[in-house]
Amino acid sequence: MDRRSLLKSLAAIPFVSVLGSCERDSDDRKHGATVEVHLDGAFALVIQENKENSLLAFSPRPKAGEDQHQFYFNGSHKPEEPGKAYQFKLSPQGIRREKKPEIDPGLNDFSFRTEKWRVGDSLVTIELPAPKRITFAGHRSPVTFVAGGRQAFMPTNHILEYEVEDPRRLKLECGSIGEPCAAAADSFPGVTRFFFEIGPKKTLDYELSHAHAIRFFNEILVDSFPELAEKYKLVVPQGGDRSAQVAPHVMPAVFQYDAQNPPLRNASYIIDCEFSGPLVDTSAAPMT
Repeated sequence: MDRRSLLKSLAAIPFVSVLGSCERDSDDRKHGATVEVHLDGAFALVIQENKENSLLAFSPRPKAGEDQHQFYFNGSHKPEEPGKAYQFKLSPQGIRREKKPEIDPGLNDFSFRTEKWRVGDSLVTIELPAPKRITFAGHRSPVTFVAGGRQAFMPTNHILEYEVEDPRRLKLECGSIGEPCAAAADSFPGVTRFFFEIGPKKTLDYELSHAHAIRFFNEILVDSFPELAEKYKLVVPQGGDRSAQVAPHVMPAVFQYDAQNPPLRNASYIIDCEFSGPLVDTSAAPMT
């Protein structure tokens, strides 16, 4: 995993929360409203068929001796307090009930099924209702499965899309971060966004980052989805000598580049991991 410069605008479109805004509520009823949950980095995503296809997203802690992770919420340039375990829950109230999410075909290479799984010691855990759609953004990176040498393409994130029926009832429970849990600042009328990002505590060069991400993906399979490990573990590439050190920082950004005299506001780096985790269907409860 490495940090790359993805800028978010905080100025061109003023943020208005869906929570308690009469003007926004009226606009949502007229044009429809959407919630996007962005999972950037090494999150495993489990579709629980025995719980109305609700989702559980979690990011296990790396093993001792591996490069450790830290958690960033809603594009903050500062990580949340290290050492804590963070739990979130998106309430189904106000969200359109879906039978089963539509899954983007670009996720097919890493969409699996198992009846044996566990969560274990995780840095972040998120309970979510069934979304309308599971998709991704940006490029997919080429990888190779150990078994058979099959090549595949792996996304760096998952994006969950929900249709909102009653914005006034929309709520994300944030546990130790505190309530109420506000939406990301780059939400805009009709679209409310929440960003959950996992990144390394230290900056790695490209090859080390790439290798670390694959090792961690393999660890997730072994520890959380043991039946999938033998078939779906990835080949870990050898590290190189490229050094692309990039530290997080704040710089001016603008949302609409063609705007005349656009206002600028500081926008933070966010974490861009090399790979996401697996997307897994199950009809079983997690093992203890």
